[in-house]
Amino acid sequence: MQVSVQKAELKQYRRVLVTSDIHGHGHLLKRLLQEAAFSPDDALIIVGDMVEKGPDSLGTLRQVMQLSRQENVFPLMGNVDLWRLCLMEETDAEKLKEVIRFSKNAEKWWGSSLVGEMTREMHLDMDENGDLSAFFSAIRKHFKEELDFIRALPTALETEHFHFVHGGLPHERMDEIAGMNPFSLLKYDDFLASEPAFEKWMVAGHWPVALYNADILQHGPVMDEKRRILAIDGGCGVRGDGQLNLVITDWEAKQFIHLSATDREKIRALDAQAASPVCRNIRWHDPDVELVEKSEKWATVLHHGYRMEIPLHFLQGDEESGWKCYNLTDYRLPAQPGDVIQLIFEHDGIAYCKKNDVCGWYEGRYQKIKE
Repeated sequence: MQVSVQKAELKQYRRVLVTSDIHGHGHLLKRLLQEAAFSPDDALIIVGDMVEKGPDSLGTLRQVMQLSRQENVFPLMGNVDLWRLCLMEETDAEKLKEVIRFSKNAEKWWGSSLVGEMTREMHLDMDENGDLSAFFSAIRKHFKEELDFIRALPTALETEHFHFVHGGLPHERMDEIAGMNPFSLLKYDDFLASEPAFEKWMVAGHWPVALYNADILQHGPVMDEKRRILAIDGGCGVRGDGQLNLVITDWEAKQFIHLSATDREKIRALDAQAASPVCRNIRWHDPDVELVEKSEKWATVLHHGYRMEIPLHFLQGDEESGWKCYNLTDYRLPAQPGDVIQLIFEHDGIAYCKKNDVCGWYEGRYQKIKE
């Protein structure tokens, strides 16, 4: 695969809508497009990673294919999309076994997988000890339209005011970009921590925005106006507290706004609660903690000297290998009676929630909302 850069003019559209990292959650995309009143007067950019890590990869892929029949929809390649395509076109027997093993594990982790969904539609079995050459040959033949669609996806999209790419760009000299390895642009980890700055707005997904802030754990788009970078991956499918983001650029209002969607249950706060004056977001790439003490349900840990209480089941490891905690904050959400909050989980009678894209604890009374 080689880098391909698509160029398009979007000036004829009233708004530009952008989403990324749908990860098999096509129902959330549909909900957001309805909420945004998406129409032929708008352009829709889908910045990669349509499949895996969600309940309906195949359905989501076909949904994007259907949308892309419209001239105002521009889908792009994601690293997971390209990785899945490359693996399904493998001929090495051991690598094909790895595809089956990953797909079976994905079924346990996320309830589904692209290969698993394809297998069920064809009434086949995922058997790593079977004739995998014949199995994947049948998959490629039956799903030729879907795989050809992924194969034809551009790596990046350049418009009058934007660059769109799943992971990020090292610079905006697009003639030089064409000679790069596509995975280097699609899997550009921790993009905001790198040095590039841009003349046009650079819009990227891939790296969940919750990983960018060591204090507040939030999933809304992150904007660096000085460097003209917009990161939009809300962690949908990748994180239990994640969301699917849809960013809307309104040319007349000259502003970015965004919508988000999840499947989380909603609750209504009954008591007021003040926000924490200080807090910590323990991120997956900086998970090491020092255990101070633990009880039946909680553990006291130090994270870079910061003392916090975490649910005991978030503590992983042992004394010999070291202790770790992933993707958790001790922030107390500000709340007023009547506020609607998304419930992520309950622990020891306390709700771990999300409000206005921000995660944290709500210790007051609440009622569950029936929808």
